[in-house]
Amino acid sequence: MRTINCRYFLFIAIFFPILSFSQESNVKEAQKDEFNASVNYQSALHYFGRTDSLKSSGLFPSVGFQSKTGLYAQGNFIFVQTTGQATGYTGTTIETGYRFPQSDHFSGNLFYSQFLYKEKSTLVQSALKSQTGINLSYLNKIVNINGGADLKFSNQTDVGVTLGLDHLFLFTKGLNHSAIAINPSVYAYAGTQKFTNTYFEKRGILGFPVTRQTTEQVTQFNVLSYELSLPVVFVSGKFNASITPSYVIPQNLVTVSGRPDLSERGKEMFYVTFGLGVKL
Repeated sequence: MRTINCRYFLFIAIFFPILSFSQESNVKEAQKDEFNASVNYQSALHYFGRTDSLKSSGLFPSVGFQSKTGLYAQGNFIFVQTTGQATGYTGTTIETGYRFPQSDHFSGNLFYSQFLYKEKSTLVQSALKSQTGINLSYLNKIVNINGGADLKFSNQTDVGVTLGLDHLFLFTKGLNHSAIAINPSVYAYAGTQKFTNTYFEKRGILGFPVTRQTTEQVTQFNVLSYELSLPVVFVSGKFNASITPSYVIPQNLVTVSGRPDLSERGKEMFYVTFGLGVKL
């Protein structure tokens, strides 16, 4: 007989999708220093389809700066609204990194993120302290191939991998200094899961059957979720607006028989992200 005593485990922390299509528009822009600000609203919060017992939505104001050298920094402020409760501040994420020079076929960035959650944050991923990694994309007219790898740090270190495909449809005809982009995407997220595995085995000692309990620490690398999304972005001058309907399908939820308090909660989920932004 086997039982699993679930420990907290960490993967990739993603609060809302960020869409950029300047590299694919075949328009070369001179690099320059740039400030940006945005606010995003997500109708349902989850962590690769994993949720707590609360039904929450999130509001994420963001400010950032990107240097013409490719170095950038941004801060995201997290406000959570739970059914029957007022919207409340729950934490801040600070990200710094380097975006690789613009190319017709490749884009990407290196990043480091620090997570500053309130002590009693209700977010499932609030045990995560920091994260570092790399994102790379191969851009072409048929399908863009996106990949990433990262390390997550809390009281342990976990590994995450991302693989995705998307195709950008860009519309500019009849739009004076404006553009509309539609970017259907599919992503798979994978990462390490850590838990304790307890099992009982029978052995014969001096001819007598003896049952012994054994507990071992287990680390597995599994697919955590699949996600389909359809970002739609409108850009006019320095302003942009977006809406992103998404559908997440969690995988490999850790469950403990008869112990829902030690089991992961998760289900297939549809949610929508709205965003408004400006560049200065």
